Amino acid sequence: MAESRAQSLRALVLERLDPLRPPGYRRIAAAMLVTNVGNGMQFIANCLLVLQMTDSPRAVALVLLTAAIPGVFFGPLIGVAIDRFERRWVFVCADLVSVLTLAATVTLQATGHLRTWHVFVMVFVLGLTESTAVPTGTTMVREIVPVRKLLAANATTGVAVQIGNVIGTAAGGFLIAASSVTWVLAINLVSFTVSALFVSGVRSTRVITKEGGDGWRETVRRAAAGFTYLRTHPATLPSYTMLLVLFAVLYMMNTLVAPYAESVLQVGASGLGFIDAMFAVGAILGGLVLPLLTARFNRDRLACYGLIGMGLTLILLWQADGLAQPMVFYALAGINFQAFYIFRTRVQEQVPVDIQGRVMALLITTVGICRMGVYIVLAAFVSTLTLRLIYLCCGLGVLALGIVMTTSTIVRRVESRPPESEPELAPAGTGR
Repeated sequence: MAESRAQSLRALVLERLDPLRPPGYRRIAAAMLVTNVGNGMQFIANCLLVLQMTDSPRAVALVLLTAAIPGVFFGPLIGVAIDRFERRWVFVCADLVSVLTLAATVTLQATGHLRTWHVFVMVFVLGLTESTAVPTGTTMVREIVPVRKLLAANATTGVAVQIGNVIGTAAGGFLIAASSVTWVLAINLVSFTVSALFVSGVRSTRVITKEGGDGWRETVRRAAAGFTYLRTHPATLPSYTMLLVLFAVLYMMNTLVAPYAESVLQVGASGLGFIDAMFAVGAILGGLVLPLLTARFNRDRLACYGLIGMGLTLILLWQADGLAQPMVFYALAGINFQAFYIFRTRVQEQVPVDIQGRVMALLITTVGICRMGVYIVLAAFVSTLTLRLIYLCCGLGVLALGIVMTTSTIVRRVESRPPESEPELAPAGTGR
């Protein structure tokens, strides 16, 4: 019995370490970990800066709205850049722009010349670079990792992201309490520099083909190619739609957690930290076991069960009180959110590498629109009732989608598996 347990533990460790074998993937995972340490600190710094300068809680919602705008308006062009140029340099350029932006902000803050509009410009630029780095990192993973190992790699990346967020949020709060926001901005500047160094060493065998000309009409056509591919390949739409839903829910929960903890639960800043950290804890635990579960059970049904679990969790948050209940429910939300990586893997498997950037950037654009809607509601109608109703309505919607998707997988009795060959890009205007 002891030998059998040791073998199972050894197999568990090897299975979790397997995605880390490609050197390029290790660099990407390390970059995502470091970047999200900085992002966790930056989120706190943004909110605190604007609160200190305006003394208006509604200004926080406006800052969040500003961060969402770049993904909405520039998403299609970002997708074109990801597919048209070498992706590691797109990622590195995004990081370096973040470095320069933070350096300027730190200088203004240190010299006493920082103004409110400077903060909004900083948030806008960092929102633009984040909207570039996230889909670029996703497509780089698809290039480097063999298709049969994509799910394990995506889950591992998710674990790195959540660890980074936990460390960043905790470090940001400690640094602000012990010193000032300036130190948070300076350390985030360093995190982007380190991230750029990691990714600059990534190598890929992808051959970039220069399609069409360079005029603005050709650029618009290429920007619309992601939408065209989804429209002409309806088999991809269910997974893409569920990926979109879970991505939007994640941003919604990240946005609501601060006013929810402060106005509804009245647990203060420390309570907010505990609740936010519990989502990350749940996501880390879920990410560690997800590849093991999908290797033994139908991954499509597991994803649908995750949708149902997420819907039920949001409904429970609608009526949660105190601190213990929201902590447990946010941890459950983190576990159920692992369905996101199953749906993302399905989309990566179905979409050709050469158009992955435009499809993923389209996702960022669509989610950005959802984020803007939530921020506008919060800015205009912040109240206990509004916050609870958002949780309830989102929960009911996700639950309904989960039930529909689960019923579909049971009726079809078919499990999706990684393709044997790379999907081909059909000519524009044709379907399959």
